[in-house]
Amino acid sequence: MPGQPLRGRSEPQPSGRGRRLADHPSAAALRSPALRRYLAGQLPSVTCSWAQVVALAWVVVQLDPAALGLVILLQFLPTLVIGPWFGALADRYDRRRLLMIAETGLALVAAGYALAAAAGALTLPMIFLLAGVWGVINALDTPARRAMVPMLVPSGLAPAASALTGTAMLFGMTAGSALGGILVSTVGVSLTFLINAASFAADVIILATIRTGPSPRVARAAGQVRAGLRYLWSTPPLRATMIAFALVATFGFTLQVSVPILVRVTFDGGPDLVGAAFTAGTAGSLAGMVATAARRGADPPSLARAAAGLGAALLLTAAAPVVPVLLFALAAAGFAWSVCIIAATATLQSAEPAMTGRVMAIFAAVLLGGTATGGPIAAAVADLTDPRAPFVVGTLAAAGAAFLASTGRARFRTGTFATFLALHSAYRPTRRITPLAPRSAATRHNRCDTPPERPRM
Repeated sequence: MPGQPLRGRSEPQPSGRGRRLADHPSAAALRSPALRRYLAGQLPSVTCSWAQVVALAWVVVQLDPAALGLVILLQFLPTLVIGPWFGALADRYDRRRLLMIAETGLALVAAGYALAAAAGALTLPMIFLLAGVWGVINALDTPARRAMVPMLVPSGLAPAASALTGTAMLFGMTAGSALGGILVSTVGVSLTFLINAASFAADVIILATIRTGPSPRVARAAGQVRAGLRYLWSTPPLRATMIAFALVATFGFTLQVSVPILVRVTFDGGPDLVGAAFTAGTAGSLAGMVATAARRGADPPSLARAAAGLGAALLLTAAAPVVPVLLFALAAAGFAWSVCIIAATATLQSAEPAMTGRVMAIFAAVLLGGTATGGPIAAAVADLTDPRAPFVVGTLAAAGAAFLASTGRARFRTGTFATFLALHSAYRPTRRITPLAPRSAATRHNRCDTPPERPRM
């Protein structure tokens, strides 16, 4: 009869490559309406945020190139200081509401930049003030956003959702870097900042329409941040990863400071070349993520190889005689940096679900806190010696991280939390990373698989 399948014959099924694509975890994750809406809000927001990165960097290097390091410090120092506490909040309260609050705050900061630029009041003191406010808000935004992503899809698709959001982020960074150079050269910095404020407002509206499962709501208790730190240090794979990555993040990848100074002083470039340089780096990062995804992810030993590659790319950047060589070297550095992040995340994803928010907040503190401390160092080195010198320092740091990651042996003196990992023992891991305790189906949704993100300004 019409409308009924013929007896003995099955419905048409996709075959070959079509079946493989349909069964791919990324395709399955994209069937989630919540994830699709989330990506629809994040992609334009990240794009416009990185247009603002170019605009703000250009304004600062025009006023005083050495001040760019202080701006970066103010933006990311709050993550270093209060990031773990905000990670505990992400484990304790509704993550979507926390993210909406943070995105609203970032929109107001971008609007403040736009108004100050339009009024001719965007001086260094005003930039320092807005950068500090942005840093506090971003310290909440980062762990809330990363911890929310696994809640947008079924538990088994959390890694695929992580890969998709990371790819969208890097695509937005690449497009935004190019867009920033164009906007600053054509319409000016004020309108560039205003466009970013509008993108944050649109993201908040989209977040309000997303429905997710309940946040874990870990009960409030004394010492939760300290418990997260103890758990991190008592878990050898997480500890070793943090040590190596802290070295790379602090001294090896300071491009937000060193690239604008190098372009402005050494190559006598304008905002278009600054945008092109950032675009090369972010395009390399995007290529690194895509290549790693094609290989079905990165294992923990990949961190040593990626750190070595990053050192070689930074050395080529330091020696670049002409702009094309510079852009190629920055793209190679971005590729290696992306693999570093993914390889580190591959280990950190084994954290217990109840510790996810805190472990990832500490990782964000290492990533962004490294930027906060490494930025002023890079600016000072460039000011006292040569704009190429920070890349040489980065080469040495990346080589040290590759050595630590490959041998697994590091000895540090006991210190304060400000250095995060300055502790007193030596660690010798085995070649094979032992997985942590298995998760139950009821708690696996709380796992945070989203790689740490690049700074959003």
